Amino acid sequence: MTTPPKTRTHIPRRYRLLLAIARQFRSGVEDMQIERQIIAVGDIVTFLYALPLALAGLIWLAIETDWSLFQKHPWELLLFATLFFIFNHLRFFLIVELRANRYGSSNGSLAGVILWSGALLFGPTMFWLAVFGAVLEFFDNWFATTSLTTRWRQARNLALNLTSGTAVALTAFTLYQYLGGTYPLAAINPYTIALAFGLLASNFILQLLLWAVYLVYGTWSQRVLAGSDRVYSVLYFFFLAFGLPHLAHPFAILATGLYTQNGVPVYLFFISGMLIVAFLARQMSWSSENSRQQSRMLQHLEQLGRAIINAPPCIEDLPTILSDHLPNMFPAGRYVIWTFPEDILAKYPLDWQPNLETIWPWLLNRTRGETFLANEPLPWDNGIRNHDPMVVAPIKDGETGQTFGGVYLELYALAQPWDRRALQNLCPAMQSLGAQIASAANQARVYTQSLEFQRMREELKLAWQIQDSLLPITFPDMSGWQFSVTIVPAGETSGDFFDVIPLEDGKIGLVLADVLDKGIGPALFMTLSRTLVRTYALDFEFQPDIVLFATNERILMDSRANLFVTIFYGILDPKAGTLTYANAGHNPPILLRSDEGASTEFLQSTGLPVGIEEETTWERASIQIHSGDVLVLYTDGITEAQNGAGELFKRQALEKVINTNMGRSAEGLQQAILEALYGFLGDLPPQDDITLMVIKRDV
Repeated sequence: MTTPPKTRTHIPRRYRLLLAIARQFRSGVEDMQIERQIIAVGDIVTFLYALPLALAGLIWLAIETDWSLFQKHPWELLLFATLFFIFNHLRFFLIVELRANRYGSSNGSLAGVILWSGALLFGPTMFWLAVFGAVLEFFDNWFATTSLTTRWRQARNLALNLTSGTAVALTAFTLYQYLGGTYPLAAINPYTIALAFGLLASNFILQLLLWAVYLVYGTWSQRVLAGSDRVYSVLYFFFLAFGLPHLAHPFAILATGLYTQNGVPVYLFFISGMLIVAFLARQMSWSSENSRQQSRMLQHLEQLGRAIINAPPCIEDLPTILSDHLPNMFPAGRYVIWTFPEDILAKYPLDWQPNLETIWPWLLNRTRGETFLANEPLPWDNGIRNHDPMVVAPIKDGETGQTFGGVYLELYALAQPWDRRALQNLCPAMQSLGAQIASAANQARVYTQSLEFQRMREELKLAWQIQDSLLPITFPDMSGWQFSVTIVPAGETSGDFFDVIPLEDGKIGLVLADVLDKGIGPALFMTLSRTLVRTYALDFEFQPDIVLFATNERILMDSRANLFVTIFYGILDPKAGTLTYANAGHNPPILLRSDEGASTEFLQSTGLPVGIEEETTWERASIQIHSGDVLVLYTDGITEAQNGAGELFKRQALEKVINTNMGRSAEGLQQAILEALYGFLGDLPPQDDITLMVIKRDV
């Protein structure tokens, strides 16, 4: 997913000629991304120049072959063929990261010891082993991948390997014979060793020349795609991959001498030691590559985790972070990371269109990563058989465990064989990657929720400020009366409200109300109810029952909130000491008499709460408040307050506090009630809004 530093406008004219040639053999090559295109052109052109040499070499080998050997020495030839293919099976491999999401891979073996010891014993006929080995390797790899790019690379290797095993080897052997070398190599002395070593050296040099064209092209492409400072990695990989298998070839001279002087048993004893070395080399390459992969994945996962932590908690930044850290994390030829349903976070190559709709239903039920070998049936589509080795893992929410995304990798056909064990080694890193993506998504979600919560808090704060502004801050002058009122919201807003409305002839309207439920909706409903009560209180000054009736009709006409409000509305005449009221389902206010009996009266409900039924009517009632009497109006936030033991404060407790503190002022009585309530609750906060109004007539 990295963008090449140069575009096609910077490509030399000679490359355009090569591109035109490649276009004749592979359609669509001109439409590829520049990196993939340069690689594809190099493989095609190398195959084309090596193919004639390979064909010529096969013809030359057929001419030079001593066919009578198959009759004279069938068992010896069978032994050498068996040993050759055993060594070929015990291949070691080398994988080098050339640039972001691009690998150089090569394998080698000690089969050259068998090949050249056989050639020094039986002549160029033994080079057929190299031919058959190259062909078998080609077909084995061909059916292990479906990538057209990989198959062209395999065809390139086949042409070069056939040329190396025929034309190059025969040229070196001809030069060896021209200088006096013979076969079978009968004696081991400095002269024969020098000639044999010259044979191997000339073969190495000629093979180097054969590969030189591709090496030049590879270094040029590396300079174009990654810059001149990365050319060293190509040269390092080439000479390491090319030179390692040749280091063992001189031991073929010793093996040949042992065969001619001591016979097959001693030869096999020496070869058994070489087999042990080959096995150890293979195991070391496995261990080294696994260690390299694990180290690389851990490093990239650590960098990715740090980038996610340091990035703003925003899901929109995640694709950019992934594109910076995913290349080279896995040896993947194609990958896609997405969240449901098809929100792609990262993808390579960019022009690939994966069918995520078929994978998603299967992935929903996975708890961990799953691996699939090349050409293995896929559970989400049994019709797909031609595919590269792959690993698929779910991305699961850390809190709910619900799968909400996936990671899908199709792996490069590298020199390392992708068996089940190698694929499963990738699963822990895949699951860690999924966990990091889930963490980033959760971090973004929490951040979004925090912003939303903060926005709601600000809205609720504003709503309470509006509510609070509607509550009266000045009260009429009532000579001979004491008045105290408080409201304590349980949340950011309140469903309770009170009002003190100046009326004609010095009368005062007293309102105490409680809207069902809490939150923004009840707060808005409270505002509507308060406005209507105040409006109709001025229209029907001395008729509290008509005020409730008009308020009820208007609410049911204009509102569909399915809320209702309990309202106590009374009209106090301070001079006469009378209170005319209507109670719409509200908690009965408590009137305590100051006479010797200290009797208690309750201003019971005179009708339904407002907002339930149309054409509801309320009865009107009146009481006389004498000197020293106390009237307490309250909402159920007091009487239904619940402590930690699940006990309610109840009206009886409220009455007791009032009786005990009858001699105090209205404000002092209010304070005593609140202290008793908070003492009952302990450390628990109030669960409902608290509104308390205390009215006392002076003695």
